[in-house]
Amino acid sequence: MKVSSYGEVLWDDLPSGKVLGGAPLNVVARLASFGVDASIISRCGKDADGEELLRQIATKNVPTNLIQIDDEQATSLVKVTLNHSGSATYDIVYPCAWDKIAPNEAALARVADSDVLVYGSLVMRDAVSRATLNTLLPHAKFKIFDVNLRAPHYELNCLLEAMKQADLIKLNDEELYELAAAFGSPYHSMAQNIQFIANLTQTQHICITLGGHGALYYRAGEIHAHHGYCVKVVDTVGAGDSFLAGFIYKFLQGTEPKDILTFACALGSLVASKRGATVAVSMDEILTFINPKA
Repeated sequence: MKVSSYGEVLWDDLPSGKVLGGAPLNVVARLASFGVDASIISRCGKDADGEELLRQIATKNVPTNLIQIDDEQATSLVKVTLNHSGSATYDIVYPCAWDKIAPNEAALARVADSDVLVYGSLVMRDAVSRATLNTLLPHAKFKIFDVNLRAPHYELNCLLEAMKQADLIKLNDEELYELAAAFGSPYHSMAQNIQFIANLTQTQHICITLGGHGALYYRAGEIHAHHGYCVKVVDTVGAGDSFLAGFIYKFLQGTEPKDILTFACALGSLVASKRGATVAVSMDEILTFINPKA
């Protein structure tokens, strides 16, 4: 099982201090904790934040050889604000090092050798990193587009093109409704709008996260559902990324859709109940959470 991701690596500046962040990094760090060969293609600054970022990524068993060093742009620092329920908002500085990811042969070879390439919407905000992504996508065996709408850091035409290239699209319910409406959907129900996006993009796999209410998985015309787990939320930073990591982990094992969702929802819920996006969660903890001992 080999997974690569492309996009932002950064520091989330939380009220409690700085922690590793960036959706593509969170996904591969979680997968690496399960023993998956997981790597990230990105860029950080030639500065103290960049040095520490590389050091900490290495402690997550994620190789840093495909993280480029930028002599001009700084390592990304994102101010994160949490509301009373633990939901996060982000102040993302532009430009920064991961806006300028350059194409190279090592990245192309890694993508071509991977079972899955995960890429997000945020890294497409700059023409340089967007162009590099477009050179990588034709080499990927299976492409997962992780939609993370962070206004004003996206353009609808770029999003639609990225969705059309994906084999699986992951987004939350608010993003589903926003994009469906923007692309001309006349529908009001979630199921109809999922089908609208599937038809528009010719995508066979769509995953919709519903926060504490679980997730939906559209697969070749059929919608599977999990209704979520009840946990006390500490912060939601990285919970969706861990959900996606759990989804990928089970998807690549050929697991049935309902069991994919069960595992992914459990992992996302456990991360939301702890502080930090890459907090340790063991396989035993996940399995016990799904099936507690009487």
